[in-house]
Amino acid sequence: MTTKSETTPRRILLVCIGNRVRSPLAQGFLRAELNSAGLGHVQVDAAGTHVWPGGEPPEREAIFEAARAGIHIGHLRSRELTAGDFDSHDLVLAMDWDSHALAEAIAADHQRHKIRHLAHYARREKITTIPDPAATGYDRTLACIQDACEGWVVNHLVRRPAR
Repeated sequence: MTTKSETTPRRILLVCIGNRVRSPLAQGFLRAELNSAGLGHVQVDAAGTHVWPGGEPPEREAIFEAARAGIHIGHLRSRELTAGDFDSHDLVLAMDWDSHALAEAIAADHQRHKIRHLAHYARREKITTIPDPAATGYDRTLACIQDACEGWVVNHLVRRPAR
């Protein structure tokens, strides 16, 4: 029999294209949800598939919008997704189909099973991807991220039978 700690990933990586908006927002919100649920031991990181030049903070508006929700992400810095990330992370959660496909292209065949969509865990929002705020606005993006992060934590705290 497995325990919750054995079935909960210990290292999660959130992936978007530039690692300046959605994945740092998701990193901040997921970190807050994990801490609130007593899962502070789970490590959360973020990366992008097309980061240039790297080492940049999240976009100013993303920092501002996260802070309005009580989430602080200004200390985070962008970085490129690497093949080594699949060795060091148990789960890779993509923000959209492009970042999912690009992550699959980087991952070794035996590690592709680690890649999933964060949006899959949304419980209230009817989404298949985490929308880019440039297209939908920050309110919609933040609602989707928060819902999916809450859903991920609930899914791993309360084990439900497979459907």
